[in-house]
Amino acid sequence: MNADCTDSTHNDDAPYYDKQVAEHGCHGHEVLFGLMYEYVKPGETLLDIGIGTGLASFLFHKAGLRISGFDSSREMLAVCESKGFAAQLIQHDLLCVPYPYAVDSFNHVISLGVLNFFADLAPVFEETARIIRPQGIFAFSVEEQKQAQPAEYVFRVGGDPGESNGEIAVSMHRHSDGHIRELLARHGFTPLKDYEFLADRYPSEGIDVYFNAYVAQRVQNT
Repeated sequence: MNADCTDSTHNDDAPYYDKQVAEHGCHGHEVLFGLMYEYVKPGETLLDIGIGTGLASFLFHKAGLRISGFDSSREMLAVCESKGFAAQLIQHDLLCVPYPYAVDSFNHVISLGVLNFFADLAPVFEETARIIRPQGIFAFSVEEQKQAQPAEYVFRVGGDPGESNGEIAVSMHRHSDGHIRELLARHGFTPLKDYEFLADRYPSEGIDVYFNAYVAQRVQNT
């Protein structure tokens, strides 16, 4: 747990993030919305964990849901706020628990392209189970750990090609299907759907990033 739950993750790329997503052909936000659409209704509330610039939750806003979200990056939140669709935005670290919401605060919770940055997902699942209402939907993505793949790897971003100067090493984490299903069951969720898709490709590093999107329903108290 961080001592300061609002300790910002600085992100100079925030103003360009949406453009970068489009240029990479990333469609995870559309995948998640398509999987979850049949379970949501206009007027319901939705929390976006790691909302960033709001790409994942904007489609739910267009469908009539009331959106709240939190993120550790002040810059990302500023871009999201400029779009004017979120009812509430809070700067907060994902692993700093408890989250700043009461029990049964939201009809639904989503998290896209965020959980692959963390090795221990138990706090996220535990807090989601606390703040989501009974029968609510939790939809999220993880980077899938395929057979013989390590659970953790380092991806370098920034700097000049072939040079280490200016690069930032980012630890990425894969999670197996069995582990995710165990976490869901432990925290009172029943899986409804899952769908694997190619989220990104980095030819120079020889890395293909496959996400698994899950849709689960809160069925019991833990």
